[in-house]
Amino acid sequence: MQEKLGWYINRLRAMSLEEMAARGNLVIKKQNWQRRKDWVAPQPSLATQDVWKLPSLTPETTSERQAILDEADRYLEGKYTLLNLYFEEPQLNWHLDPQTKITAPLEFALEVNYREADLVGNIKNTWEKNRHHHLTILALAYSLTQNEDYAIAVEQQLLSWIKENPVLQGVNWASSLELGVRLISWTWCDRLLRGSQVHERLFGDRGSLWSSIYWHQWLITQHYSHGSSSNNHLVGEMAGLFIAASLFPVFPESSSWQSLARKILEREVSRQTFPSGINREQAFDYQIFSLEFFLLAGIEAERLAAPFSPNYQDWARRMLEVIPALVDQGGNRPQYGDGDEGMALQLRPLSSSRLDWLYRLGRQWLDARVPLPGDTSGLLASTLICPDLKDDVGDVSPSPSSVGFEDAGLYVLATEEVFCLADAGCLGFLSIAAHGHADALSFTLSVGGQPIIVDPGTYIYHTQPEWRGYFRSTKAHNTVLVDKMDQSEPAGNFLWTRKAETKVLSWEKNPQGATLIAEHDGYMRLSEGVIHRRSLALEGKQLELIDDIQGTGVHDLDWRIHFDPQCTVHLTEDRTIVTWQEGKLEIYLDSQLQWCLVQGQPEAGWYSSGFNLKEPTYTLIGSVRTSVPISLKNSIDIL
Repeated sequence: MQEKLGWYINRLRAMSLEEMAARGNLVIKKQNWQRRKDWVAPQPSLATQDVWKLPSLTPETTSERQAILDEADRYLEGKYTLLNLYFEEPQLNWHLDPQTKITAPLEFALEVNYREADLVGNIKNTWEKNRHHHLTILALAYSLTQNEDYAIAVEQQLLSWIKENPVLQGVNWASSLELGVRLISWTWCDRLLRGSQVHERLFGDRGSLWSSIYWHQWLITQHYSHGSSSNNHLVGEMAGLFIAASLFPVFPESSSWQSLARKILEREVSRQTFPSGINREQAFDYQIFSLEFFLLAGIEAERLAAPFSPNYQDWARRMLEVIPALVDQGGNRPQYGDGDEGMALQLRPLSSSRLDWLYRLGRQWLDARVPLPGDTSGLLASTLICPDLKDDVGDVSPSPSSVGFEDAGLYVLATEEVFCLADAGCLGFLSIAAHGHADALSFTLSVGGQPIIVDPGTYIYHTQPEWRGYFRSTKAHNTVLVDKMDQSEPAGNFLWTRKAETKVLSWEKNPQGATLIAEHDGYMRLSEGVIHRRSLALEGKQLELIDDIQGTGVHDLDWRIHFDPQCTVHLTEDRTIVTWQEGKLEIYLDSQLQWCLVQGQPEAGWYSSGFNLKEPTYTLIGSVRTSVPISLKNSIDIL
């Protein structure tokens, strides 16, 4: 009880007076909705139809065809892999978390505490199957084969969903982001099922889905994210609303809903993005998630001959064009900040690239200067979404080079073979910094496209609070831990109070790499305040790290780096030897520290390659209890 009270107090402190007033007004709305008995939607007027037609698919565009069909066939058998979790459920229970086997109660949606694991299980797992990405794959399988079994499966599941999810009852109505994503899935089910025997029953004059489509849009307009919560959730809500109101302009409010969503999306594309194109949430996964929404909404507006503004398109282009600079030579995406593998839409095999279809969409719609995938990956999805837009960009082959994104505080120190990404930015976005990690002055290193020193990832959100706390903590990142404390103070799963401020003192590029010097004040809150200053200098195949711990008093210091699970790590008296399949490096260790290798222990030695996944890995820790100031020097030689 004490802990919950503390969370509410801290959450209120993160709100403006305007947000508090809005949330108070929502309380009154919820009381009225809870008493309401009739949820009868207006009859849709289907005079205006979406003009999209299935484009002619060449052999090149259908190279992913078999993977799509294999995935769809598994769904027909009731076999699913969602958020890296495999489960079998011949008839989906839409309220069941297949991981914990807990079924969320069918109660008034906005009063169900979906953060309470004992009540709902892992809500992310439940919500993922309710986003209906698997239904777009089944609908696409029908479109590719004209096999009615796929279409019938979509109909059965949608009818089941409507029956088991009455309006505003249960967790699947609790988050407006989930409504937005589901609406996008439904619009593509409509398109891909055209010509099937079930399409008229779902989307015809008396279609079974219209009432739910109406109430999804209505609730988003009544309950969209705002204030300290208006991050990627708001983008997803408005993209879903815009796309549904545009493709289904069949209700009296459709035009006003479309206008509202357009206005907010136009505002948020720059509000949530640094001028460099990097997402302000300081979480790369949400860079991709938000970009998907902005691209999908923008392309739908283009199809309607009512495009978003040139300013909107410019910001979306920036978001896309910055990505290749943050990805190493092996195509490995960074893992800084939170990541939950969220998708705005699935029209590609689940195991395929997250980036290739976005690169293709950006090249077609925005003439974005991003690489063209080397094979046909993503071509099917981009052809479905942009059948009338041609790619005239030509060859784009970015060469590895050092680059600083000063506004976001992200710095790439690179040579032809070495890629080091350093974080000297803010904690996260808005007052709660929901998806940021306490990783100031952390860095990652890959060699020849192979990750070596890694960000351990996210693993989990709402359940297992000790693991949620670990993976976003300072001790789980490649930086210096002082007195076993986080640089910033966590106050909940998606809430930070005191936040470390980072300052870049120097950034210089050279032909053989770059040098970054930065510091943060996260430990100034200690009774004897401490400043951590770090210098990272890449010169060819050597990376030198100098950590100056400035302040007064005696403190416990931990110097930590985490290795990719594919690495073999050996600790000797004065160095650490790291090997992998095609390479080797040595870390020369500062003798002032006591060194150890830890693997799979409660306080170190873990890696998460994706949501719901964790595995042991090596963490190198150098520890000392000492008076400060002190300077620590460690260097990495790539052999």
